[in-house]
Amino acid sequence: MARGRHKQGAATYELWARWCESGGSISAGRTMLAKLIDNKGEIFFGGSGGSVEPADCIEARIESGVVALAVTSPLCADVLRLEYDAGWWRVTERRGIKGYDPRGVGQFEKAAALGISFATYKRRLSEARDTIENQLRLQ
Repeated sequence: MARGRHKQGAATYELWARWCESGGSISAGRTMLAKLIDNKGEIFFGGSGGSVEPADCIEARIESGVVALAVTSPLCADVLRLEYDAGWWRVTERRGIKGYDPRGVGQFEKAAALGISFATYKRRLSEARDTIENQLRLQ
């Protein structure tokens, strides 16, 4: 059954959560025009920003999958983010959830914060995991 596969992938989701917590993100479609505007007409190549992690890391691939999932099934993406505390602040901000603190919160409380039943939370979590794991297998 899928449950065993999800348990094996838990460590990977934890890496993704840590990556999100440390400021990891995928470039959200910054165009050259947007970069020109931000830099007042100048484009800077190379960088003084220090080392950059590879763009093809597993964490970035998961994040890309979650961003894509949010387009077709925002609830699934939000459940996955809250389950692993990966970018949870985005969910609470977008949904207007006040006073949410992920420390020591279980699945029941996460479902309540989203305004859904515990059973729906579990179903959406399973759907999200299946979608992301299928995407990772195809890449």
